[in-house]
Amino acid sequence: MRWFLTALLTLLAACSSSPRVEYTPSDFQTSLDAVNQARAGARTCSYQGASTAYSAAPALRWNGLLGEVARQRAEHIQQTGQFSHQEGSSSTFAAADRSQRSGYRYQELRENLAQGYNTAEDAVSAWLSSTSGHCDAIMAPHLTEMGMVKRGDYWVLVVARPQ
Repeated sequence: MRWFLTALLTLLAACSSSPRVEYTPSDFQTSLDAVNQARAGARTCSYQGASTAYSAAPALRWNGLLGEVARQRAEHIQQTGQFSHQEGSSSTFAAADRSQRSGYRYQELRENLAQGYNTAEDAVSAWLSSTSGHCDAIMAPHLTEMGMVKRGDYWVLVVARPQ
């Protein structure tokens, strides 16, 4: 009986723990380089009529957990066509939910979505020209890690500062 209870508790613990699945695509360096090249120079980002001047920001590091979050988000968008920062009927930020489930703990997390760009450089360039906060997500100097994935016609960039 004691063996059975121990086995049951072990099984339950395994089912409830975070999977901590990481993803690093073979071409991750291209995405990392495109974002870091953008951060290497000073620029002004516009958001809702306001402008913020940024100095060059430190390079981001690739994080496989954020890569997995970006992969899941891109695949969800590709499969459902739901090009949004929310999933389904939820009003919560989908990347934040997926990050928590993947085991990534953050102080701040931001997500950029793009559609219709062939290269990482083209997607990053579009985000830098955006007036919807995408440029700010790339240039924020306190964010230190990223994951970025393309699935089909969709790009997802997740940038964060870990806890």
